[in-house]
Amino acid sequence: MRAQHDPHFSDFLLRVDNGDEPTIENDMIRIPDSMAMHWEGENSIDELINAIFPDLSSHMYDTDYMENRAIITHLNDDVNKLNEKAINAFPGEEVTYYSFDSVPDDTRNLYPGEIFTGNLPPHKLVLKKGSPIMLLRNIDLKIGLCNGTRLICRRFGRNLIEAEILAGQFKRMRVFLSRIPLKSAEDAKMPFEMLRRQFPIRLSFALTINKSQGQTFQIEVMDNCILLYLGVFQKEQLKF
Repeated sequence: MRAQHDPHFSDFLLRVDNGDEPTIENDMIRIPDSMAMHWEGENSIDELINAIFPDLSSHMYDTDYMENRAIITHLNDDVNKLNEKAINAFPGEEVTYYSFDSVPDDTRNLYPGEIFTGNLPPHKLVLKKGSPIMLLRNIDLKIGLCNGTRLICRRFGRNLIEAEILAGQFKRMRVFLSRIPLKSAEDAKMPFEMLRRQFPIRLSFALTINKSQGQTFQIEVMDNCILLYLGVFQKEQLKF
């Protein structure tokens, strides 16, 4: 974690936590320029991705490189947009997996898959060899395949993905992932339950704050934030 190796950043966190950091209007704290990227249009997102994942073409199979990097944000929509941009910049050939969606007791099934997000994997899952992914469900706790486990894609089959666990007790273990049926969450903003058959994963160049808890990164960025509990998360924050 950066606070362990950067005295300037560590002191800043302590001042925020102790309430000693000067505030501006509405009791907001100004992030030092050395810790921020200023929003200058859509290109700023590309610059952010390049700053956290530099020289991707040379590290596309480097597990240590992928293990220690992530962009942290607070909205699933932002995560999806960042991951889409990152996979487009990632070298290699795309492999696309579409989900099969259904609504129980509804024979019409006239619902576009793109409208269902939240706790479900994407309807259109675009991956490349070497791209980082995260499990969205508990699969096999005995071998570390639990909700939040990060992996790297190694090989693709029609209905099977070979991946490598990035961190933890089972780091470097090769595993196989298959499509499984998943239900929409009960608190999803939909008037009905939806079933989706898809690989229980999503890209993990970017993660939500919730999904990042328990993860360890050497290089991480929290986007679109001004304060957001710096003392709790102790994460470098970039505002854009």
